[in-house]
Order: sequence, then structure tokens, then C-alpha cells
Amino acid sequence: MNTVIELPKDMRDPMRREVNKGLMVRFINADLIERCNLDVRKSFVLYDADGLFDYAIDHMPSDEKLQRLYDHTNVRYWSKGI
Repeated sequence: MNTVIELPKDMRDPMRREVNKGLMVRFINADLIERCNLDVRKSFVLYDADGLFDYAIDHMPSDEKLQRLYDHTNVRYWSKGI
């Protein structure tokens, strides 16, 4: 069974990290009142198969939630902070 896994180290290069940081900042700013609790250094970040930012939340999802994300979205990886 496949599930969302931690972002591999080889997908944490400086250029991708900078792009993801920019995408996450735009994501937070798009709904600042609802997302003001998110932080690019501390939030749990969800990525697509290419390792690009998809979504962020303030807590680690359960294994069940990670499985549902894998089954029904493009999310394939997670990390704590960018």
C-alpha cells in the first residue's frame, strides 16, 4: 500500500526549497486570517510528486489522513517546515 511519506533528502535542494517557500508564503497570504497560525519553519507541509508545495497545516496528519490524501489528491510527501 502506498501512502504519503516524508520528503526525501534528495528533493530538498536549495532552489526547490526557495520555490516552495515562496509558494507557501503566497498560500498563507491568500487567506491570512485563517492561515495566520502557519509558519514556513514549523508547519507540516504537503507536496506533490515533484516535491512542490501543495498545502500546509499546523499539525502532523494521522496515518489514516495521510492515506486518504494519497488516495484522493496529488499529495505524495510531507515535511515539517520547508
